[in-house]
This record gives sequence, structure tokens and C-alpha cells, in this order.
Amino acid sequence: MAEGQVVDVIKLFKDAALEVSNRKLDQLDRSTVISQLGMDSVAVMELVSYFEEKLNVRMPDEDLARINTIGDLSTLIQRLLPNAKVQA
Repeated sequence: MAEGQVVDVIKLFKDAALEVSNRKLDQLDRSTVISQLGMDSVAVMELVSYFEEKLNVRMPDEDLARINTIGDLSTLIQRLLPNAKVQA
């Protein structure tokens, strides 16, 4: 990840949902509760893998357990990529 690169978490999440579960999610924002999007646990793990691959990071399991919303995911990504401009 290049320094100063912009990471649009909502766009990545939408792209990931479409790729891993063939779901088009339009109404997402920082407060969207991920567990209420109707994805099973396998789809969620595939989403995590998608983010890890696209961002070249490893998301620790203990951090993943604390993610409830897209905003929480954005905060984690910002912590893992301190030189990126993370937006959600």
C-alpha cells in the first residue's frame, strides 16, 4: 500500500460483497451493522480475505471479533495502514 493512498472502505465492502456473495449492497454507511446484512459466516470470512488480499494486510482475529459496523472496520484498517487515507 503506497503512502497516502486513499482506501474507500465502503466501496471495497460493496465490491467484496458482490464478488464473494453476489450481493449488490447500495445503502451502506459507517453505521451499517455488518451482521444485519444477511451474510452467513462463510461469506463474512470471505469478505475478510478479500480485504486482506486487496489491502495486503493481516487482520488479527481478536480485532475482527470487535468489528460490528463498517465504521469499526474502517477504524481497524486505519490502524493497520497508518500511512493510508482511510475513508468510510
